[in-house]
Amino acid sequence: MARAPVAAVCVLVCLGAWCALVSVVEGAARRLICWQAIVKCQAEAECNYAYGQYMHACEPVLSGRRTKCPSHCIASLVQLNLTRGGPALEECSCIDDEVCHKTKRAIEPCMPRTSSLGCTEARRQCDRDPQCRDYMSNYLLHCGKLFSGAGCTSACRQVIADMRRLPKAQLLDTCVCDGTERTICEYIKLKMKSLCFGEPTVADYNYDGSGSDDEDDDDEYEDRISKCPIQASVHTPCLRTKLAPC
Repeated sequence: MARAPVAAVCVLVCLGAWCALVSVVEGAARRLICWQAIVKCQAEAECNYAYGQYMHACEPVLSGRRTKCPSHCIASLVQLNLTRGGPALEECSCIDDEVCHKTKRAIEPCMPRTSSLGCTEARRQCDRDPQCRDYMSNYLLHCGKLFSGAGCTSACRQVIADMRRLPKAQLLDTCVCDGTERTICEYIKLKMKSLCFGEPTVADYNYDGSGSDDEDDDDEYEDRISKCPIQASVHTPCLRTKLAPC
């Protein structure tokens, strides 16, 4: 009789392992090869346009001339990920294409480091704190123009100043953008620095490399990028930034 529970456990473990294997295989099957993802994107008008913007904005990084990612490159990544075919460019597989692998490595500086508290966890901690949660609601209410890059109102600046005095909310200011939220998170942090406080938008960014003239490029490119619509919700899932076209 004692063998029956053991056998049942073995069956459950084996079944779980099989389901996990099937999930991995199905996930791999759904991943496009990068050249396929590019062709699919180019067949869609919005994705094709956003892809062109991305290639132009991120060219200094993709070509290896710079290791710091300009803010307009990040903005173009946001726009590309908002299109239907954009996310597939991030998830695609290079297989044995060395040029594709090189491109993936080149775009890596556009990814923030995660040595400190991630913004996903910082937001969760804020959400569990009633006062911080109220401040976050006020932030979403008064900083709508900031999200689109249109400007920063005095009410928005006041909310941010109030949040910086609250320990739990301070984590949102110092956290490192990560996970599925990192692209728009970085975009908003850049706009908050430049529009609300007039701070440098690239020099303070947590990237390697020199690229001290990126801000000039940002000014030149600013009028050519579309603004990023962001749904005002504390729990809004945002988009990922690591794209690797071949």
